[in-house]
Amino acid sequence: MKMKRVHLIALIICLSNSFAFSQKAKVQTAFNYYKEPYQQFDKAKEAIDEAILNESSNSLAKTWYYRGLIYQALSGSEKYGNLCDKCLKVAFESFAKAIQLDPKNEWAEEIKLVRIPYITNAIFQEGVKAFKEQKFNDALISFETINTLNPGDTSVILNSAYSAERSGQSEKAKRYYNDLIEMKYNDDKIYLSLANVYKKGGDTTSALTTIRNGRKSMPDNMNLMLAEINILLSSGKNAEATQALDEAIRKDPNNQNLYLALGSTYDNLANPKDAAGKDSPKPKEFENYSGKAEESYLKGLAINPDNYELNYNLGVLYFNQAAELNNQANGIKDNVLYEKAKAKADAKFKLSEPYLEKALDKNPKGTEEDLMLYDGTLNSLKQLYVRTNEMEKYNKIKELTRTK
Repeated sequence: MKMKRVHLIALIICLSNSFAFSQKAKVQTAFNYYKEPYQQFDKAKEAIDEAILNESSNSLAKTWYYRGLIYQALSGSEKYGNLCDKCLKVAFESFAKAIQLDPKNEWAEEIKLVRIPYITNAIFQEGVKAFKEQKFNDALISFETINTLNPGDTSVILNSAYSAERSGQSEKAKRYYNDLIEMKYNDDKIYLSLANVYKKGGDTTSALTTIRNGRKSMPDNMNLMLAEINILLSSGKNAEATQALDEAIRKDPNNQNLYLALGSTYDNLANPKDAAGKDSPKPKEFENYSGKAEESYLKGLAINPDNYELNYNLGVLYFNQAAELNNQANGIKDNVLYEKAKAKADAKFKLSEPYLEKALDKNPKGTEEDLMLYDGTLNSLKQLYVRTNEMEKYNKIKELTRTK
């Protein structure tokens, strides 16, 4: 009995060694199928997958190196590429495992300098291709794969953010944009894009905070200034917007659009409206606000006399002032005083005329907003010409009225 037991133990050891040898042989078999002239990647995959599952071979750097080679080859094969999902990711993980098991293995330099950079770039290009084809979710998967395998690359995080935003994954987009900000990636586009994500979600407070944080890093950046102004204006924070606009004008004093925005803001402060869009009582600073609106429009027109929006806004400002003076005159019973007040109103009406006429002449009528202002200019001029008794001009304006 004792001899039989010894033989049995010897037999088990022998079988175990034989099995281990066969599994290690699978590794070489896999490589033989992989290399030229065979390149039978299906059989190579089958052999290496089997070897990976066995303890005797999956502890070898060679096994994982060969697995990386085979899966990299599968990723670029029209014939065998369908045999694996995310072939490049598996190849990357395999090469990384080979380094982990033996940092000084004979392929370590090749893996670090050739294999891993190639795979990273290949996955990145897959993402770029998907992004260009507007397959934003697929692009995000590619960029996130790289970020998982090789974290910390700002270009990958940036593309992940763009892809997440365009695929409607706002929470991921916020996370990636904020990651870049924490990494001191000082680019105004990051702050602008993140603020835009917040605005789309209705969170103007976070949008404004984001832009202002960006301005702390880039205080002279005009894009961030304008974004802050737009958020303030859209939020009805006109008083804060005027301060931001004054600062922007100091940075860019020849920007006619800034004067248009500043004038419009003061106009809104002078003539507030309620939630229903109806006129609210005039503020005590009405005269001051109106004067600053006029001043801003005139400064903008000094830069570009043909700006139709500046001409329209200034013309309407004078027209409305004239209408108010006319209403005041109508309440005066003394004829002498009435005539003086009416003459003052008529002079103001006349002052609005050249600006409204220039606005009509220069309006490109290219957009819906252009057409709305065009119609508004026509209506104002018709009323004006009746008041100034310029019937020939009135009849010409009637002919220009658009049929809607």
